[in-house]
Parts: sequence; structure tokens; C-alpha cells
Amino acid sequence: MVIRTVDWDKIVDDALRSGVVPSDFSDTQKQMLVYDFRQHMSHKEACTRLGVKDKSSKNAVRVAREADPLVADLLRNDRTSVRDALLMVTEEVPKPMQRLAAEEVWTGKARKLQSSNAYYNYIGKRPSEPPYTIDEIIADGCFLDEDILETMLLRLQTKRNLILQGPPGTGKTWLAKKLAYALIGRKDDSKVRPMQFHPNLSYEDFVRGWRPQGDGRLELVDGSFLQVVKEAREAPDSDKYVMVIEEINRGNPASIFGEMLTLLEADKRNPDEALALAYPRQHDERVHIPGNVYVIGTMNTADRSIAMVDLALRRRFAFFDLEPMLNDTWREWVQKECSIDGAFLNGIAERINSLNEAIAADRNLGRQFRIGHSFVTPAPGAPIEDPDEWFEQIVETDIVPWLHEYWFDDSKKVDDARSELLSGLA
Repeated sequence: MVIRTVDWDKIVDDALRSGVVPSDFSDTQKQMLVYDFRQHMSHKEACTRLGVKDKSSKNAVRVAREADPLVADLLRNDRTSVRDALLMVTEEVPKPMQRLAAEEVWTGKARKLQSSNAYYNYIGKRPSEPPYTIDEIIADGCFLDEDILETMLLRLQTKRNLILQGPPGTGKTWLAKKLAYALIGRKDDSKVRPMQFHPNLSYEDFVRGWRPQGDGRLELVDGSFLQVVKEAREAPDSDKYVMVIEEINRGNPASIFGEMLTLLEADKRNPDEALALAYPRQHDERVHIPGNVYVIGTMNTADRSIAMVDLALRRRFAFFDLEPMLNDTWREWVQKECSIDGAFLNGIAERINSLNEAIAADRNLGRQFRIGHSFVTPAPGAPIEDPDEWFEQIVETDIVPWLHEYWFDDSKKVDDARSELLSGLA
């Protein structure tokens, strides 16, 4: 089957000669042009000439280089998205399966490549939930740019381990779970295992240890992480399992992970790298972490009890900083979901931003102690009938108690900050 209906070679030649791209070309088609332009100029020059973001075009280049030609032709004809095509490559779906999926999209039997029968017949399971992608993360109330979310997801896919760190209220735990869903491709809580690290958590709780039983005996019991590893090892490679660890820096990660810290590395996810556990069931037992296990951790940068993070942990995780996001995306989302006037929300953003500037400038605090947007982001679909009263309650019960912790020796500074936050309210 041949589905290249546009005269692509002519378009490339005309664009190279005149520097003009068809006015009706989508961003996806421009990204595909970058791939062909690279034969005549550098990647950066091609992106500049076509007005395409470098990061996005690299994804298109990967699809054009690694996917079946029919998948690339779908992009050239603007019949699917780069993100959709990229999933076929990152899932390592064989090219014959990619070809069948592309034919189903072209003939209208499937809306997306990853929703085709060919694709799900290959990975062995059709999801019971609708697909969950970056678009759904944004629709659910994420205020980050799409490019940043794409980078997070790609780094999670390649590094296998990712940490979201930032001030309180920046949505770290919320985003961690949403990224897990997007990685899996659907909302499937059976594949997501949340837990929280704390100072009393041990290797015996997390990996394996002896536990007392009701009859007074001790039994060797697998911890949370080893349970996930076992489930993932028995599942198809295409089934992804994600452990979400809140406050990963509140415990002692080196002690809690033990030998698992070494096995977390992406290039050690195979049986050849298996290691003995501190508490083996048999003397020759060896354990490895399969490639379909992913770990997402969160860190609260305002936690005074944390001095520094183990360097071994840092080397095995990709780190992303989350910032307070009181931007236009936040305002538009809250206005739509909660029926709060845009001008009122602009006033909230100005007050919180002013407070955060004062916190960041304080020599005893700093940027890591700023107040995040979650403090002033209501639950979706819950209209706020009295915005003044709602914001006053947030200030009095959520923000001011935090400020008392920050400025415990300067009550006047807390009172001044409270007055500035509430000034002008009805």
C-alpha cells in the first residue's frame, strides 16, 4: 500500500529553492520538512528557516529515521501527530505492525496509531480506559508548556527514573501521577504504586525483610518495591509499572534502596546485571529490575530537615524543577472550571507573586520556599460563589500558617504579608 499522496519531493525542492513553505502546512508537516532539509543544511538552520522548534523537530526526525515509511507518510499528509507516531517507535513496535497500524489510520479504521487493532494486538492488551496523553494532563489542570511535559515524558522513558522538585504547592505529586498515566498510556491505577518515604522507612519495608507473624514466627516478606518488580517481570514488556515516591528525600534513599539503587540504572535493567539481596530466599537468588519498571519521586525543596541529596541518587534520576505557575494558563483554567472573574484572578496572582518575591529575597529563606499555585487552585468543576470569601479562607488557613513557620521569629512580617494579601477584599 502506498499512501504518499502529496508530491513531497517537489515540495522539498520548491521550499529549498524559494524558501517558501505552503501556507496551509501544519507544524507536523514543517517538522517533517526539517528531516529532508538536513541533507542540505544543519538541523538548527533547517529549524530556523522553517520556523520550527528544535526540540519538536528532533522527535519528527526520529520517526522519519526509525519508523516504517508509511508512518512518516501519515505525518507528511498531516493524518496523525508526531507524538502519536513517536509512541510507535518508543514502544519498539515492529515495522510490519507499524505498517498495518498506518493503513488502519489511513482507511479510517483507527483515529490514532496507538488505537489501531494492529498495535494492540501486538502489545497484547487493549486498554479499558481511553488513551491518556499530554493533552489530557493539560486539560486536567497542568499549567506547564507542552514542550516541557514532552521532555519530562521522554526523559522518563529513557532514564526510567525521574524526580520532580520544587517549593510547596507546585503540584509535584499531582503531576507525578499524571505523568505515570501518560507513560502507561491510560489511567490504570493497578500499574501505579504510590508510597511516601519518611525517616523511619527501612530497606526491610521497601525491598525485603523479616516480619513478625501472628503466631510469633518471623516471615521473609517482599517490600513494596520488590512487589512491583515481581509484577512487572511477570507481565509483557509493553506493560509499564510506575512507583510514585512522595518526599523521596525525607528518608535515607541509599539505605532504603540498598542494592536496588545500582539496579535502577537504565543500562542495568537486564538479568545479566542481577544482584544478590541482603535477605535472599535461596542462597543463589539474584534479582534485577526489568525495563518496564519506572520510578517517579518528588522532593519538597522547602524541607529544612534535608541538607543534601545522595549523589548516587542524583546520578540515577533525571531532575525537573517545578515553579509557582500563576500564569495565563492558570488564570484561564480556573476561570473556566470555577467561574471566577479573570480580573480577580489577576489580582490573586499579583499578590502571591509579590509575596514570593519577598520570600525569595529573604536571606534565611530563598526561592525554594515560595508559595505554589496549588494553594489558590480550586478543584475542577466546583464554582466559587464568593471569590473574596474563598481567597480569604485560603490565606487564613493555608498560607498564613506557612508564613508563621517561615518567619517564626518575626510576627510583624507575617502580619504585614497577611494584610497585603487581603487588602481590598470585600
